[in-house]
Amino acid sequence: MIIETTRLVLRPFIESDAKAACHNSKQPIVAHFMSDMVLDTTEDARKWISWLGTKCNIHEPCQVLAIERKTDHAVIGLVGVAPKKEISSEIEILFSISDEYQNQGHATEAAKAMIWWTFEKAGQDVLSAIVKPENKASRRVIEKLGFIYCDTRVLPYDGNDCTFDYFRFYHTDYLPEPEWDAQNIYKPEPMAAFFDSRADGYNAHMLRDSGEEDYKKLGSHFPKTNEAIQILDIGCGTGIELDYIWEQAPHAHITCVDVSRGMLHLLLQNHPGNHDRITIVEASYIDWLYPKNVFDIVVSNMTMHHYWPDEKIKVYRKILGSLKTGGSYIEGDFIVDAIAAELYKRRYELITANLPDKTKAGEYHIDIPFTLEVQEKLLLDAGFSSVEVLDDRINSGNGAVLKVRK
Repeated sequence: MIIETTRLVLRPFIESDAKAACHNSKQPIVAHFMSDMVLDTTEDARKWISWLGTKCNIHEPCQVLAIERKTDHAVIGLVGVAPKKEISSEIEILFSISDEYQNQGHATEAAKAMIWWTFEKAGQDVLSAIVKPENKASRRVIEKLGFIYCDTRVLPYDGNDCTFDYFRFYHTDYLPEPEWDAQNIYKPEPMAAFFDSRADGYNAHMLRDSGEEDYKKLGSHFPKTNEAIQILDIGCGTGIELDYIWEQAPHAHITCVDVSRGMLHLLLQNHPGNHDRITIVEASYIDWLYPKNVFDIVVSNMTMHHYWPDEKIKVYRKILGSLKTGGSYIEGDFIVDAIAAELYKRRYELITANLPDKTKAGEYHIDIPFTLEVQEKLLLDAGFSSVEVLDDRINSGNGAVLKVRK
């Protein structure tokens, strides 16, 4: 396993690295903050390198790599990831740079490459980090990489109880290379163009893993009725959910609103015998003029996480106005924990800062999921009378189905 960056080579330690590993571990700053990894002698370093060879496992993942400078082939530190039993065996990132090579960006460069490998090659979705509060330099690196502070914990360390600041970082975007740049890894596309270009593969994408079960669950939350009820489906895409809705309400008429012409074309193709029960509307449901007091049920699935809170409330109020008295709104959506929500918020702000000044809400495809608590509050603030969580385990555990009433 070898990873290259502009200035560095990250590679497994070999026996000839023992002298450098011993020297680096005993430098005053490194030894102070990583006292459990001090190697007193070259022989200790050799034993440690041999132990690494048996401990490291690409599938766990567990890797500790030497950081070698390209200019002179000097081994200047280490970087790695490994399960940390003190934090419930979460995958922790670790790094150290020998004192004489610090403050030159080596730690950030090496850690970025390790994050890339962990997410894109080892298939992980989240990394953790623990840093002693007084270790300002390492904390700056962790924050520069995008990790979010969670809390402060007292953990056993090198025979003592020590205080650590605890951070997490989620895999929100594909990282194209070891020296990825947060400013450039995500280029938002106009909403309609984004979905038009992905229309042909949309069903396969949405139904992968547990996706089909999620759609069945969504449909099961509709009332069983033979009445010709009126349903509005906003952000309907290719209409995967329609058949599951008709299993519950076979005579329902469904108005399908979506900004993507390509998606709506496939929706009609996918339901050839039901065109008399479908009304197609090509429009953004942000701007669409909702009729008043018309629908028994409004539904959206995996679409509202593209909007900021004030934009969502405006849509929710339009939905509320379009429902008959006693009508309900059912929403299935991407839901995350508070740490991931903060990460997506920062990502959203970074992306939108680079967009044209006159960008409208919903003009570009950008994910901005919230916590379940925030979603519930937004719906109540919009004027719905109650919020019921029907399922909080969809979308592989990162989603929920909510039901609210007028």
